Amino acid sequence: MKILALDFGEQKIGIALGNTKIGIAAARDFLENNSKILETLAELIEQENIEKILIGLPLGLSGKTQQTERTHNFAKELETKISVSIELVDERFTSRIAEANLRAAGKNSRKQKNLIDSESARIILQEYFDKINPRDISGINASGKNF
Repeated sequence: MKILALDFGEQKIGIALGNTKIGIAAARDFLENNSKILETLAELIEQENIEKILIGLPLGLSGKTQQTERTHNFAKELETKISVSIELVDERFTSRIAEANLRAAGKNSRKQKNLIDSESARIILQEYFDKINPRDISGINASGKNF
């Protein structure tokens, strides 16, 4: 099953794609959140044969925030334009993890700005894959061969 993950923001929406058969999420270029975003996403969903959408739900440590409500509203609007199931998933700390990943990959803060949303979407999707299909790597050594 092909899945699209979104990291919703007021200016940009991070995008990641993956397939449950492979279980690896890949970040794509972010989309500008403008007046045509729902149509743009509907086209992407059709072109890529997406069967499920994950939308990161920003929850604060104490629960819902204003961004949580905006994300809910966005998901409801998107639902009216497409026939694909949408699942809201907790995205707490994905932005911080994304920043750390990009820093570790040598991306400077200027480059990080344009990559962080899609890296956050990739983390959301990869965590979903890892949850539905956990991998047992206990019997694999550093060379990738079984013990």
